[in-house]
Amino acid sequence: MIVIPLNTDAPIYHWPWMTLVLIAANVVTFFLTGGGRETDGWLLQFGNGLHPLEWAAYNFLHFGWLHLIGNMIFLWGFGLIVEGKLGWWRFLLLYLAIGSLGGAFIQSVMLGRTDEVAAAGLGGSSLTVYGLLAICMIWAPKNELDVFMYFGLRPMTVEISNLMFGLWYIAEQFFWAWLSGFSMGSAFVHLVGAFWGAGIGVAMLKLGWVDCENWDLFALWSGRLGQPVDLVRWQDNIEITHSPNLSDEKTAASATTPKKKAKFRPSIYLSTSRSKRGKPAAEATPSPSGSDASTSKRSMSESSRPAMTLKVLARMRELLRTDKPQAALREYRKRLLTVDQWPLDADDLQALADGLFKLKLWDETTPLLEEFIERFPTRADSARIKLAAICCEVQNRPLAALKLLNQVELEDLPDSIRGHIAQIRQKAERLLDDETFEPDSKSW
Repeated sequence: MIVIPLNTDAPIYHWPWMTLVLIAANVVTFFLTGGGRETDGWLLQFGNGLHPLEWAAYNFLHFGWLHLIGNMIFLWGFGLIVEGKLGWWRFLLLYLAIGSLGGAFIQSVMLGRTDEVAAAGLGGSSLTVYGLLAICMIWAPKNELDVFMYFGLRPMTVEISNLMFGLWYIAEQFFWAWLSGFSMGSAFVHLVGAFWGAGIGVAMLKLGWVDCENWDLFALWSGRLGQPVDLVRWQDNIEITHSPNLSDEKTAASATTPKKKAKFRPSIYLSTSRSKRGKPAAEATPSPSGSDASTSKRSMSESSRPAMTLKVLARMRELLRTDKPQAALREYRKRLLTVDQWPLDADDLQALADGLFKLKLWDETTPLLEEFIERFPTRADSARIKLAAICCEVQNRPLAALKLLNQVELEDLPDSIRGHIAQIRQKAERLLDDETFEPDSKSW
């Protein structure tokens, strides 16, 4: 059975170019060593003392094309996730650390050995690759790998979580190592790599050196999987002054004495908002231009889209349903690299913007809210209030916030939403009183 990891839905914040550099370095070393026949200076030797340079060098030595290609495929699959969270230089240090610690441990264990196994030595990056696999299981257990499988005569592509993928491979290696009495061999080497990778992965997570946004294994165990993280960032420490009574806009606007201060929490805005006609946003009347299409019209328009676009759209909706808006946004952007224009329907665009908004990803949310307001103006009150909150509290753009709020119909909104609007308006007016500079180019 052939198994090849292709892609992942795990959040990727850094382009994995160091992974590609390491793959290239392994390929170059393969040619320099004559396909693994010239091992001097590269092989991890056993039974002949400790040689620190070999602890790193053996990671780049491969014996034959199949050995090289297999390791490089899996290095890409797992390096994509780990480097995507760390960035290039920290990933490079992590890669070398796993390989070197594993090499030092194995060479130490084999001190004094003079049998055939000791004479063979060790080469290859599989120890480090298994370390990266263990890290993926800890940092992104429920994120999925797109895996190509060739089972018998039937090729297929399946999706499997990092946790299940890793458990299968590590359990398989444990079984083979157990059969051999945990003697020195490839299965034992792979388990050593997984051990060091798991240890380093847990340490980096607990020390706060990597942010897994509550998608890690510990969040899964504690029931916090995917919940927004209260990061200590300047966006989270914004304070807003509350008036004594925010039951309606008029009372709030006339208040002059602040009652208390509380942290700004933009995710509270307009969870039950209504549109201009007092209907729920999903039932708003279509605009004259036809932008606010009905469900049947949307289905008709979808039927004319390419099959790949429909597949990506279905994937996005599933990711949004399972609270993975960042992964949905990546799917959308990747498709936009292929097609010139792919406007999302109102429901899909709103769901994507709302999901990113809840995670406080302001830079990603802002253009989506702007697009929604421009394309679906008759059902955009929710988007206007959320964007006004971002403009006022995060981007220091009070004029833009007031313009947006002035377009919101207040008569059909509940008192709680009017209170939130009054808070934003009050904050914006204070910023204007302070002569806050604002480069504003949007009119909405």
